[in-house]
Amino acid sequence: MKHALKSFRPDLVFYLSNSVSWLLLFFLPIEHALMFVVLVFALSGWALGTWPQPIISLGILLYLELVGISDFAQGLEGYAQPFVWLLVSTFIIASAFESTGLGRRIALSIFSIVKGNATASIGLVILALTILSFLIPTGAGRIAMILPVCVGLIEVVRKNGDNPAYAKSVLLGVTFTSSFMSFALITGSSSSVYAASTIQLMTGFDWNYLYWFIVNVPLALAMLLALWLVLMWRYPIKLDHWSKGRAYIKEKLAEMGGINRNEKKLLAISLFMLAGWMTEPFHGYSVAMVAMFCAVLSCLPVCGVQQWKQASSAINWNIIILFGAAYALADAMQTNGTADWIANGLVAYIPPQNPLFAAIVMLILVTVFRLGFANMLGVTAVFLPLTISLAEALAINPVWLAQIVIITCSFGYFLPTQSPANLMTFALNRYTKADLFQVGIVLFIVTVPIMFLFAFFYWPLIGLSPYQ
Repeated sequence: MKHALKSFRPDLVFYLSNSVSWLLLFFLPIEHALMFVVLVFALSGWALGTWPQPIISLGILLYLELVGISDFAQGLEGYAQPFVWLLVSTFIIASAFESTGLGRRIALSIFSIVKGNATASIGLVILALTILSFLIPTGAGRIAMILPVCVGLIEVVRKNGDNPAYAKSVLLGVTFTSSFMSFALITGSSSSVYAASTIQLMTGFDWNYLYWFIVNVPLALAMLLALWLVLMWRYPIKLDHWSKGRAYIKEKLAEMGGINRNEKKLLAISLFMLAGWMTEPFHGYSVAMVAMFCAVLSCLPVCGVQQWKQASSAINWNIIILFGAAYALADAMQTNGTADWIANGLVAYIPPQNPLFAAIVMLILVTVFRLGFANMLGVTAVFLPLTISLAEALAINPVWLAQIVIITCSFGYFLPTQSPANLMTFALNRYTKADLFQVGIVLFIVTVPIMFLFAFFYWPLIGLSPYQ
């Protein structure tokens, strides 16, 4: 098995699959065969990493015109979407939290609540990352704030009688909390931002921050509770006291000193931003516009907390490029008719008006494909257009089924390579691949039924029915 893995050649698979894909022209209608050629290029390129991800993304825009599916100018329209600039704004805001240290102060302040044993601190690690998700709208930014604190706590425990269970619980707690919060908020990840944009494009349904919150946050909280219970069951912590941990937190807070002027300004900007997002249905200003306004405020003289040069360097243009290409791919699949064509082919095997069966089929497909993707956005870009077309063909609410798929795309539970969060915590060498896989399997078994319970019993109560 190990020899087979070592001999695996991603570059060979990439070139071979893209060459063979052209044979589809002999078996499928030409317009759909050409779309599949582009899809194979996108899937293999994003999953295998033979070429840099931005090159694959830009290549998709070129490929779409070269094969006659859509022109280059049409492909670039994705970069003019408001949600692209929401992503830009979130990177700027995350930079402000890093430069001021406010995110770290919030995390330390939450950890200082611990008065009892170390078990409670695991719950507060989850709580801290959950709260930071509302204030820092990028997964990597949130983890960058909390990970140094977590490493410090792990070192304190290690020096006072090494307890591997504590390190594993803390780091796996960070890893899986990041996965859950990526779908909980419309600003939780680039994938959720893309999903809201694509759903609007293909169905006309306009998500706002508050409704997304009402739909997904209760589910995420239920999953977070399940995560804490699974960690306590899998890695029981036996520490007689937590005095050293409390002393460490107190020491780090003392090193930071009192809250400074820039932290106060950023806190005010962040609370204003959250209030603006929550009240969008009343004032009409979009999530993207409010985020951009606050991002600009953070860079202005007097009221700002950072210089533009610093803020602009924090923008991950690779993600922005990927987002635009993913949007162009979804638009092409819709206008070309390939998404509907695939959906009509699947209809023969899926009973109509059976949302549970359709949801299980998409759950299995997305989970299997997700194993090969390090980027949640890539797999979302491929499956979301197909999901919406399939739902419409089966007389199922496409927004409902799309939410199932968006949540499933976050299930990077099994391998370190499935998300940046997994890689960041795994790189610390405090848990093994087997630890991640074992906890991931248990969480998958636990969270899937939770998701379906919410989808069929809670979502219809708030207006998101599985039926059209």
